[in-house]
Amino acid sequence: CTKPQNDDELIERVQDADAIINIRAFCKFDKIFFEKINQLKIISIWGTGTDHVDLDAAKQKGITITNTPGVAAISVAEHTITLMLSAARKINENDCAIRSGNWPRGEMIQLHGKTIGIIGLGAIGKQTAILAKGIGMKVIAWTFNPDQEFAKKIGIELVELNELYEISDVISLHIRQSPETLNLINKETIERMKRSAIIVNTARGPIINEKDLVEALKNERISCAGLDVFENEPLVKPNDFNELKNVVLSPHNAGITPEVTKAGLELTVKNVEQFFNGAKQNLVC
Repeated sequence: CTKPQNDDELIERVQDADAIINIRAFCKFDKIFFEKINQLKIISIWGTGTDHVDLDAAKQKGITITNTPGVAAISVAEHTITLMLSAARKINENDCAIRSGNWPRGEMIQLHGKTIGIIGLGAIGKQTAILAKGIGMKVIAWTFNPDQEFAKKIGIELVELNELYEISDVISLHIRQSPETLNLINKETIERMKRSAIIVNTARGPIINEKDLVEALKNERISCAGLDVFENEPLVKPNDFNELKNVVLSPHNAGITPEVTKAGLELTVKNVEQFFNGAKQNLVC
């Protein structure tokens, strides 16, 4: 079964459905969608992101939205650390150079003893903090919903956002895309950062203003970046990142492992079962 080619086809397919299991964010459940469907009671999303769903419209129609929080936390955190290390150690650049017959000797960045600033301390942010501590980094964080107990237990300093920008050697994004977080990283915030800073994004592309990030990477206003997500996906040629050596790219696959797939699909189905059994769980709205 292929994905719907347009909004009308999506609406036609689900018009008689009581529940939708949404595997990827290709389909957009917007205000018009909710106005035109009649029988739907729940959308169960595989994953945590809900930026493709108009939550206010769903609430108004009385439709429940669930997701699968935490199932990809370890996998995405591992990927975050991988992107951070790859960017700091110039893995892609050195690999390409060696394959071309060169033997580069440029300096790299050591992360032990450096400060990582984590924006968003949900399940993924927390796991990233634990892994970062494991390689000897100091961890600071800013989050919408501070967990003082976790911060104290792990040894994380909670700081204001501007302070995080100013003192972090690595800035890692782990917040949902929302009107509050769109373009959170932009020219103004980048100007607050160290020139040696590394930006890592495994959250959502539009949280970063890509034009401003590309400009900063070109001008070496920051050191490098590791990106798993982009403003427009899939990323196709030509794109602004192609000629940049100081960025490591991956195709929004940080959470795609056999373990995550199995756990995520099982929980997605379980959310629907529990909903119709009257025991709602993992509610977004």
